[in-house]
Amino acid sequence: MINRKQILELLHFESGSHFVISFFMGVGVYKARKKAFEIEAKDIIREAINKADPPDSEMENVRENARRVLNFIKLEFEGRARGLAIFSCREAGLWQIYRLPVEVPEICVVNHVPYISPMLKLVDESRKYCVVLADKEKARLFTMYLGKMTEGVDLFDVVPGWHKQGGWAQARFQRHIDDLVNRHLKNVADAIFQYYKAEGFGHLIIGGPPEVRTRLVPVLHSYLQKIVAGSISVDVMAGPGEILKAARQIEEETEMREQDEIVRRVLSGSAQGHPTITGFKSNLKALMAGRVHTLVLVDGHEVSGAYCDMCGNLNEADVEACDACDTAIKGAADVSDRLATLAFEHDSEVKYVRGGLGLEKHGGVGSILRW
Repeated sequence: MINRKQILELLHFESGSHFVISFFMGVGVYKARKKAFEIEAKDIIREAINKADPPDSEMENVRENARRVLNFIKLEFEGRARGLAIFSCREAGLWQIYRLPVEVPEICVVNHVPYISPMLKLVDESRKYCVVLADKEKARLFTMYLGKMTEGVDLFDVVPGWHKQGGWAQARFQRHIDDLVNRHLKNVADAIFQYYKAEGFGHLIIGGPPEVRTRLVPVLHSYLQKIVAGSISVDVMAGPGEILKAARQIEEETEMREQDEIVRRVLSGSAQGHPTITGFKSNLKALMAGRVHTLVLVDGHEVSGAYCDMCGNLNEADVEACDACDTAIKGAADVSDRLATLAFEHDSEVKYVRGGLGLEKHGGVGSILRW
């Protein structure tokens, strides 16, 4: 599981003068043809080394790190993932492997710093959900994250069955049953809140019979009521596959709504009292000043700017020399990945949205500011 702390450790990793191999690859082809997967990985790494063109003094180290990655794929990796990420710099003590439950683009970057952009996108696109299934006696709590469902808590409260005697005795017994059900649902609500404090999650999905769902929501903690993303008609004893399928649909619908809303706020100029901005120049300035709360990027849209290979500074696309170190700039490039990394480094949230919502007209980048 990828978390913010792991990404920050990679972001702040210091390799000195040595090169780091950052390797990403989806595992789809591995399932059918392991050898083809190995060959393709070798080609991706070779192309990255040729593009980086490290100096002769570092070439053998780079090749050794490449062999290290390829040997892992050949001898140790068993394909038990949907994506694979490897970071290697033997000379500076870096060897990190992430078996990912989602597909990632096939890319390898050879540079002095780890290439973390695909990891940032994973964290954004896969917020953690809590899925609770409850009936009048039982409850199960799950975490859904990065396309994977993990069961966390099971609850069971004894509630007697229907009393067959008629008249007042039946009515009293029914009230007793209702009271026990209410206690059970209060126990479920307490368990969800404790689970939230222990695990943390951004959204809550509630499943089970309609009557139980209706009675559970009002007894939830007030914060949890605000993050209920939707409900699913799934039996409390359903299998993980059925639960995941239903919950993923709610997740996709929630993500679409959130993307619509955040772009609308950015373009309106204000988001809940916070100013918003668009365009590369104003966003770069705000990022450098630490003013950005949420950076919003259009997925797949190129943000035109300039990057200084000497000091790593970002510049406007039409500059001829870096305004930080005066090194000549080679020309305009897509700097969306650099913006995302800069935002993460300044403890800003990075949000990717689909195209067609209107942000492309403003360079494909916008922000909600802290002040």
